[in-house]
Amino acid sequence: MNDKENKLKEAFELSDLLYSKRKDEIMSGLKEKLSEITEEFIGAGGFFDSRHVEFLLKERIKRVKELVPYRLNFDLQNIEKVISPIRENIYKKIYKRVSGSIEEEMKNVRVQMINFFGNEPFFLSFCLKPMNKTVDEEKCRLLENTKRDIEIHQKRFGLKIIGSEPSKEQERAYETYGYNCKDRIYIPGTQSINRNCNIFINEKETKIKDANFLLLLRFVVELKKGESGRIHLKDLERDKIIPDRSYYQYIHRLRKDLEVNITDKDGKKFVESLGAGYYRISTHPDFVTYNLDNLLNYPDDNQIRDLAEQLEKIEKNW
Repeated sequence: MNDKENKLKEAFELSDLLYSKRKDEIMSGLKEKLSEITEEFIGAGGFFDSRHVEFLLKERIKRVKELVPYRLNFDLQNIEKVISPIRENIYKKIYKRVSGSIEEEMKNVRVQMINFFGNEPFFLSFCLKPMNKTVDEEKCRLLENTKRDIEIHQKRFGLKIIGSEPSKEQERAYETYGYNCKDRIYIPGTQSINRNCNIFINEKETKIKDANFLLLLRFVVELKKGESGRIHLKDLERDKIIPDRSYYQYIHRLRKDLEVNITDKDGKKFVESLGAGYYRISTHPDFVTYNLDNLLNYPDDNQIRDLAEQLEKIEKNW
């Protein structure tokens, strides 16, 4: 095994460790949640109710959908340790690894559901076919999302991601709108854990508080509209992103969360004050990417889903 292969092996081994840890976190509490669902249906005398199957399946698939983006992002995060001439093969290997995880996790969902209900005639006759259809559809959707995310990574970030220079068109935007930074953010849109959301800044995993994540996403919406990307504090209050008279505390907290992995560690440059109560994320709009499907289906937070719908509308007008 040559030096390049050793580096690739080490990068993937680290990714596997990170993925395993994250899987344990996401899957923790699943057994208890499934038991709660089942107890509710047993109490109502509906163990074999088709909705019981639907709710159990939905809960299992939700965890898989939260988990899969981490397989992709941990791999992408760690390939920067590998020399670029073999990058194309690395992308193919990453897709193979992620698709393998998708196949395995969705197979587990199918097997666990069948084992839970056993060979009961009701389940086999009424629920098995629609369950299999749902599993297959969700699996295909996850595979397509993975392909899209890898393509975004290749096209927008190029061979050298961290520190890569903007294109000529992007440079003109820097001259016109005066963005301070060239940092890149990826938002996987996975559910928060212990009131912390995970994003990637310059491909480094970064935890930010739930309230700060909402504020960040609102800034992203404004940035993606084009032009300067600025928004007034009063608009943030109007949209119920931050409460009255707490503007500067929220801005300060977001800066502190983000500056951990910003290139020059200066949160004030990245979350920029433009004066007169206007603020923005001060990087090029192309340098902020996200998993739209995850955000559109973000659990237990209507504000996040509303902002995702705004991003979807903006994308349709590009």
